[in-house]
Amino acid sequence: MNAGREEGRRERKKRLTRQAISDTAMRLFAERGFDAVTIAEIAEAADVAEKTVYNYFPSKSDLFFDEGDALLDEFLFAVRHRPPGQPALDAMQGFVAGLAEWAAHRRPVRPTAGFRQLIADSPALRAARRQMFARYEAALADLLATETAAPPGSVEPFVAAVALIAVLRVPFEVTIAGAEAAHRDTATALRLLHAGLAHYATAPDERGSPEPGQLDLGLR
Repeated sequence: MNAGREEGRRERKKRLTRQAISDTAMRLFAERGFDAVTIAEIAEAADVAEKTVYNYFPSKSDLFFDEGDALLDEFLFAVRHRPPGQPALDAMQGFVAGLAEWAAHRRPVRPTAGFRQLIADSPALRAARRQMFARYEAALADLLATETAAPPGSVEPFVAAVALIAVLRVPFEVTIAGAEAAHRDTATALRLLHAGLAHYATAPDERGSPEPGQLDLGLR
C-alpha cells in the first residue's frame, strides 16, 4: 500500500471530522446560543466522543473561531511576501480585498449579523475575540519590528499593528447590515489609516534596505 496515499487519506479524514464537529457546533450555537451548548451535546450531535472534540478544539470558543489561526497565517504571509516598495497598509488592503474569495474556498463566511449577535450575547465569546485579535496584533507587531529594524521597545510597530488589525476586526465587532455595508465600513477604516500609515513599513527594495519605521502623527 502506498504510504503517501494512506497518509493523505488519514489527513482527509481528520479534516472532515474537524469540519463536521465545527459545523455541528455552529448549528447548535445558532439554534440555542453559545453559552447554552455544552461540549457533551456537540459530541453527541456530531457522533464523536467528547475526547475527540477536545483533540481538535482545546476550548469551546475554538469551535466558534475555528478559522482564526488560518486567517492569521494567511494575513502574515500576505504582509511578509508583499512586493518590494509596498507599504504594510497596502498589503492589508490587498488582503482584505481577497478575503471573501479566500473564505469561500474554506467555509461559508461567518461574520454575519447572526454570528456577531452570538458574540454580543456571550461574555465568553467577547473575551475570546479580544484574545484572538491580541494574538494578531502581537504577531504583526513582531513582523513589522523586524522589517523596519526597530530598536527593542519601539512603540511604532505595536501602534501600527493595532491599527492594521483593527481593519480585520470591523466585520466581527461593528454592527453591519449586509455585505455591502461591511465592504463600505472596511473601506472607511482603510481610508482613515492611509493618512498616518501610508508609508510605514514599506517592503525593502532589492538592496534589502528597510524604510525607517516612523509615523507622522501630526503632533507639533
